[in-house]
Amino acid sequence: MAFSSAQRKSLAVGFGLILGAAILVALIWLGTYLPGFAGEVFRMIAGMMWTPLLLDFSIFLFGIVLILWLNWFIRAREGDEYVYLEQVEGPEVPADLPAEARTAVFTEEPESQGLAPALAAIEGALELDDPAVAAELLYELPPDALGSPEVLSLRIRLARKNGDLPKARQLVEELRLKSPRHPLCSNRDRPPP
Repeated sequence: MAFSSAQRKSLAVGFGLILGAAILVALIWLGTYLPGFAGEVFRMIAGMMWTPLLLDFSIFLFGIVLILWLNWFIRAREGDEYVYLEQVEGPEVPADLPAEARTAVFTEEPESQGLAPALAAIEGALELDDPAVAAELLYELPPDALGSPEVLSLRIRLARKNGDLPKARQLVEELRLKSPRHPLCSNRDRPPP
């Protein structure tokens, strides 16, 4: 079985870690043969290391420290793993679209589209003659956006669909003040004096 270069690298790192731990244990064991104070220190460390409870706990602690260090090293090298995921879903997706083309991963936050998607959804609900959904979507807009010319024109269309002509005239006047050249502000919409 042939290994890919990434697998060979992972195997080499794993083998190196195991070999490093074995060399550390061998050096501690060899240190017990040193004369004097150094030998006493290594004998005390080796005795604690091979005590059943301390051996288990020290290996566990060493493993946790190693995992945290490797995680820190990988994050420093590859960056944060938080990503933004865009998915293509719904009935309009072609059946022959490959799975790789159905998702896109971004490491940086996509630019905000502002109110455009919400306004398009409201306009779509009005075109489909569904004023209840359009009103519900209008209520979801931020309050400071309700006075913008784009939203005012949609509110006028909604008021006309609902048959609320006085409200539509009031909104046309509000639109005329904010955007006098808007197509909805023609003279035919001006209320009689």
